[in-house]
Amino acid sequence: MGNVRSPRRIFIAAVSCVAMVLGTQFVLARPASAASTVTVRVVIEHVLEQGCTDNLSGSDFYSKITIGGQDFNFGPIDGEDEISPDWTAEKAVDVDSAATVPVVITLAESDGFLNFEDDVCDISPNGPELDLTVNLVPCAVTGDVSGVCAGPITSAGNGDADIRFRIEVDLPAATPGLAVRCTHTPLWPQPGDTVTITVESLDGTVQVGDTMADLSSGAPGPALVDHKKIADDLEVWVNEPTGPDLHVTGKTTDSYVITNVPAGDLVYGCTAHAGADRVFTGWRRTRVGAPAEGTAIPVSFTGARTNRVDVVFIADSDSYTAATDPAFLADATDVIKGAYYGQDFFLANQQRFNFWLADQRGDADRVAAPTPANPANTNCVLTRPPNWSKDYSWADTGVILHRDDFRDCANGGVFSTEPTSLGTVLHETGHAPFGLADEYCCDGGYFEALPNPNMFDTLAKCQADAPTLGRPASDCRTVTDVRPTPAKSWFLSEPTPNDLMNADRRPPQAADIRRMNWYFDNCAAGKC
Repeated sequence: MGNVRSPRRIFIAAVSCVAMVLGTQFVLARPASAASTVTVRVVIEHVLEQGCTDNLSGSDFYSKITIGGQDFNFGPIDGEDEISPDWTAEKAVDVDSAATVPVVITLAESDGFLNFEDDVCDISPNGPELDLTVNLVPCAVTGDVSGVCAGPITSAGNGDADIRFRIEVDLPAATPGLAVRCTHTPLWPQPGDTVTITVESLDGTVQVGDTMADLSSGAPGPALVDHKKIADDLEVWVNEPTGPDLHVTGKTTDSYVITNVPAGDLVYGCTAHAGADRVFTGWRRTRVGAPAEGTAIPVSFTGARTNRVDVVFIADSDSYTAATDPAFLADATDVIKGAYYGQDFFLANQQRFNFWLADQRGDADRVAAPTPANPANTNCVLTRPPNWSKDYSWADTGVILHRDDFRDCANGGVFSTEPTSLGTVLHETGHAPFGLADEYCCDGGYFEALPNPNMFDTLAKCQADAPTLGRPASDCRTVTDVRPTPAKSWFLSEPTPNDLMNADRRPPQAADIRRMNWYFDNCAAGKC
């Protein structure tokens, strides 16, 4: 039986009226401005009962998270003394109005009327609730306990329950005039390695192929474009929240080197400041050495899998000797930098992605060798790693990187690409996980994906939708699939050829962005 103290039973009435609560809750407030608004996120990762229960059948934990005076209630998980609930609360905060925000975490155990009254568990050294202060820019956590932002923080209280949580503060990753790119090498460090973190200030208009050569067409791509922007300040933050590890002024790029990196999680983030604009990559965790749990190696972990688009890189068995092949790790590094961090829409949403390495190889091949009748061979076959279904069911998409030359494809939540075909990476990502249809003629993948499709099966639907994208109905054009008999017509208002889902693979247009934002919003609500 848990200890009984007077501070207990402080929020039972507020929660008892909630029959079922979503695992993630948000306050949707009109921000003062995009540049001054940050998102404060609190995630309760793990709870272990240490005496806070009156029930012999197991604990029924529930919780409340309060951010800046706004309560987020989470209903009970029945009959479990140890839980990993990932209870997540988020609130938008204007940094021009406040430099800090208070956070309170309360944990209770529901006993029911036959087991006396509910117990509010001691989870703070000062009991019972955790009172914290979050410094917004830069992020730091102080109060009853303190710790590194984006990293795990634990509190044992006075013996009722152990709790592990994390707190994150997301700044904009890009504004119309400024973006920040931050990468590390080696991609998967091992204990004792030297790790280099590189921060770059960009002008916020970068397109795939601008900063790294894109060979999607099989030939040298367009000339590189200089998107560097001189920043008032560039910063690299590593683990320690008391101050930046690297701070330089009047530069476009710089690097911070960590020698003899220890095993565990390396947490870092980068900021750029130019004029009125300040942008932040968000905090990301990179695993040094073996993963803490499971088989996937997190090389850029920004948040819970249920709240992020999880991209898993898979080594092709014909191209790489193993998942640890240095060539595979180098190629995956280039894909992250040149594709996902090399196009302004994706760079602005970098905090919404987790990147992983699969521990086993897969295989991507053309169906058959090219023939005179089919020199391009329009099909490919994808083989997932043997443990994919068992160990990677949570992945939003898998990326099989291969070095041989053939037309790539996506199916079953996995796609293939050459690591030098940066436009192909983002085009195939449009298919999986975002569910976008091809927009070129005449042998692509055509379908109407609801909601928010980029292609329609009737002209009338396209004409009704076009104005919602800022286009006249007359912009609707026809793509004909010549393979069925009779041929099938599809309709879309996206331009040609300049589109993510068209043959040139750049950039995403209005219908593409609408569909991807819908997917991102579902992830933010814990539905990834």
